[in-house]
Amino acid sequence: MSPNTNMSPNTKSRWDPSCLQLDQTGVARLNGGHRRGRQPSPIRDKFIAGAIDASWVCQASLLGVKALLVGMALWHLKGLRRSNRFTVSNLMLQEWGIQPDAKARALRKLEKAGLIRVERRGKHSPLVTLIVGNRSNGSTVAADSGKPLDSFATLAAGGVAGT
Repeated sequence: MSPNTNMSPNTKSRWDPSCLQLDQTGVARLNGGHRRGRQPSPIRDKFIAGAIDASWVCQASLLGVKALLVGMALWHLKGLRRSNRFTVSNLMLQEWGIQPDAKARALRKLEKAGLIRVERRGKHSPLVTLIVGNRSNGSTVAADSGKPLDSFATLAAGGVAGT
């Protein structure tokens, strides 16, 4: 019986210790290169332009981390688009490390909390409007339009606005 009994018939007949040698990526990993574990944040070179309503952020933070992160991404998009109404695609939020199913859940939570209005358009990306509370008269306004949205609750409940 040969000393190489663990070898399959398709391999070399002699054991070669060089098969255990680490390649360059393995050496780099051992020497402090990329490790598994906590991954670096996918959010790089992102900013939020303009003023953000602190009470909006506080309300969003109560809905969970992903909802808050989606909210911050929405404020980022608002600054880029210079409008309070914009489409929110899966690709835009993947840059923030948000998967499509998490995006959908977070948008539903933000909408239910009254922080955004979402217009779902079938297989197309949703159209989102940021909503900020107007402290002067207690009504709700779109983030940069100044137009009251008091009838929004009526519309959301299936009623007719202005009745």
